[in-house]
Amino acid sequence: MEIKAVRGMNDLFGAELQRWQAVEAKLRDAMTNFGYSEIRTPSLEKIEVFKAVGDETDIVEKQMYQVQDRGAHPDSKPEILVMRPEGTAGFIRAVMEHGLANTGHVSRFYYLGPMFRYERPQKGRLRQFHQLGAELIYDGSAEADAELIILLDHLLKSVGLKSENYEIRINSVGCKDCRPAYREKLIAYFKPHFAELCENCQRRLERAPMRILDCKNEVCKKLSETAPLGIDNLDEACAKQHARVKECLKAEDVTFVEDPYIVRGLDYYSRTAFEFTSNLLGAQSALGGGGRYDGLSARFGKLDFPSVGWAIGMERVMLALDAVQAKLGDAHKPVAFLAPMGAAAFDKLFPLSLKLKKQGVHVEMSYEKEKGLKWLLKQADRVQAGVAVIVGDQELASGQASVKELATGQQKNVAIADLEKELLSMKGRSPSAN
Repeated sequence: MEIKAVRGMNDLFGAELQRWQAVEAKLRDAMTNFGYSEIRTPSLEKIEVFKAVGDETDIVEKQMYQVQDRGAHPDSKPEILVMRPEGTAGFIRAVMEHGLANTGHVSRFYYLGPMFRYERPQKGRLRQFHQLGAELIYDGSAEADAELIILLDHLLKSVGLKSENYEIRINSVGCKDCRPAYREKLIAYFKPHFAELCENCQRRLERAPMRILDCKNEVCKKLSETAPLGIDNLDEACAKQHARVKECLKAEDVTFVEDPYIVRGLDYYSRTAFEFTSNLLGAQSALGGGGRYDGLSARFGKLDFPSVGWAIGMERVMLALDAVQAKLGDAHKPVAFLAPMGAAAFDKLFPLSLKLKKQGVHVEMSYEKEKGLKWLLKQADRVQAGVAVIVGDQELASGQASVKELATGQQKNVAIADLEKELLSMKGRSPSAN
C-alpha cells in the first residue's frame, strides 16, 4: 500500500529546504536587530483559546482541525483541542499564562512555525502552512503601529524583494467607541440588499457587517463600492492615530496606499489594519498583514493592555522570491567536496573533513574509497560544492593535492599539509564565488 502525505501538507527537503533555512536565518537576524525575542507556543491549543477571538470568524466556524483529548481519567470530560490556525491567540494565551505582560513595559516577540487550516489546497494556500509573526505589547501609540509596518517592509527587502514587488495597504477600522455607530450604518445600508448578498454575508450582516466589505463575491464587492466607509466614520482619537501612522511611514520613505476595504478576517482588530500584497502571487495576492488588537488580552483574563502585530505566510514569501529569482541558498552549499581516490587518500582526508566541520566549514566527502575521478567530480557537482579537493596515490606521493574550482574548471596544487588553512580561508564564502 502506498501511503502519501496528507492533502495540502507538503514535505520540505534538499535544496528547497536549504532555501527556506537561508531565508529564515535572514528573517531571524532582522527580528533580533529590531529587538524582538522568539516565543514558541504549542501546535495544539484548547478550543477556547480561539473562541476567545470571536466565534463569527471563518477560522473558528469552518477551518479549524479539532482533536478530542482522551482526558486524564476515564471518567473525566474530554477536552476539545485544535491545531492552531493562527499565531496571535496562542501568543496572548502564553503571555497571560506566564505573566509576560506583568511588568507593564513594552515587550516585543516573534514566532515562526506551522499553522493549520482546513480549506481547499491551492497555490499559496495549504492546509499546513508556515507563518512568521511579530507582536508588540503594552504600547498603544501610532509609532508602534508604524514600527510594525516598517519592520515588515524591512524584512521583505532583506530577503530579496523590492518595493515594486509588493504593495502596502493600510486602513483604520475604528475602535470600540466609534465602531458601534458605523456598524449600525452598515446594517442599515446592506439590509435592503439582503437577498443579493452571498450566503456568508447574509450571516455576517447582523454579527459582523464590516466583513462584508472584504467579501470576494462579485455582487457583494459591487454593493460595497457605495457602502459607508469606516475611514469616514472615525472619532477624533482614531482619526488622529491614523494620521500619525501615515506621517511616520512617510518620514521613513515607506510607500503605501490607503484602502478603506482592509478590515482583516479576525474580529479582534481595532484602529490600524494593514496588508502587504504582491502581484507576483496571482489570485492569492496577500503576503500577510496585521494591525492593532487592543482589548484582546482582556478576553483571556483581567489584564487589559494594547497590542499590535502581524503575520506573513512563508510559502507566499518563497513564491514571491521564486518569481524574482532571489536565491539565498548558497550559504548551505558545501565550500568543498573532498574526493579521495583509494584507501590511503581516504585515511588522510577523513580526519581533515571532521576537523573542518568542527570549525564551521561546510565540506562534503565521499566515503566510497575506490571510485574514479569522473564519478567523484559528478558527486561534487551534484552537491554544488565550490571546489573539489582531489587526493590519490600520486598526490600523496608528491604531497600536493589538486584543488579544482567547479564553476570555472581552474585547477591548482595545494600542499596537503596546508589544506586545512586553505579551506578555512574559504569559510563563509558563497560556492559561486570560489
